[in-house]
Amino acid sequence: MDIKDLALARAVLDVHRLSDGKERVRVPLYSLHQVHVLDRENALEATRQRVEALRKVREELLEKGAMTFEVLAEVLPSVSWIKVVAREPGSYIAFEGNGRLVAMKEVFSEEDGMEVEVEEYRFRNPAKVVRRLDRVRKLNGLK
Repeated sequence: MDIKDLALARAVLDVHRLSDGKERVRVPLYSLHQVHVLDRENALEATRQRVEALRKVREELLEKGAMTFEVLAEVLPSVSWIKVVAREPGSYIAFEGNGRLVAMKEVFSEEDGMEVEVEEYRFRNPAKVVRRLDRVRKLNGLK
């Protein structure tokens, strides 16, 4: 475990500790930003497999226009949904589901207009959580 992992663990703990609740919402794929890079071989391999799975059904998914929870469960099964915090209106940081997010962006362009159903965590005052998630992004070379 390194400083990036510790910062992520602390940020996720704050998300769950400070959240006022969560809601299923559909958002544009390209409004979602990963919180960390994929730099472990098992995560990279899982992402490659997800890209293959998405490519096989790309046209069918484009017709649907959205990766709903049901579609995600079928095409990109995982133990959890993609979980996000709104950084600002129209921009979200995904703290869970980064591999799926990277795979979707590999297969769909912004012009495709794909939407993704996510679990958005809500806060009365999100500044502290957003600051922590942005710190994790910075530690991962993202911004």
